[in-house]
Amino acid sequence: MRVEESRELTARLEKAAIYLLKLDRYRKPDDLARRFGLPLPVVRYWWRNVEDQNKKPIADSELSPKQAKAIRKANQVLESWEKVKRYRPACGAKLANGRKCKHSVVIRQPEGWSMGALAERCRMHGGMARRVIRKKDEPEEE
Repeated sequence: MRVEESRELTARLEKAAIYLLKLDRYRKPDDLARRFGLPLPVVRYWWRNVEDQNKKPIADSELSPKQAKAIRKANQVLESWEKVKRYRPACGAKLANGRKCKHSVVIRQPEGWSMGALAERCRMHGGMARRVIRKKDEPEEE
C-alpha cells in the first residue's frame, strides 16, 4: 500500500466514523473504536476536531433509504479496517540476498495517522524505526 492509498484509507475511516457518531449510532468515540478495533486516541482526536459536535439522532423507523444505505456503507468501511489490519501489504525492502522482505507493513502510532494509518515498511526496515536510514553517498572522484 502506497502512502497515498494509506492516506485515502485513513480519510475514509475518519469520514465514516464521524458520520456514525453524528447520527448517534455510537454514544461515544470510545464505543465506536472498541467495536471496530480502531485505536482509541485516533477516534477521540477525529471527534475532537469536528467543528460541530451536535448529534442528530434519527430513529430507525424514520430512516430514508438513502440514509440507511449511507449508514450501512459507513459500517462496511469501518469493518474493512479489520481486513486491512490482518492482510497488510508486504514491506518489499530489498534484502542482502537480493530478495524482497515479506513482513507486513506497520500500523502507525495514533500520533502519526495524519500521514496515513499504514507505514511504507515493516518495523525492521523503517516503518517505526527510531534511527533514520540514509543512503550512502558515493565519494566524488575528480
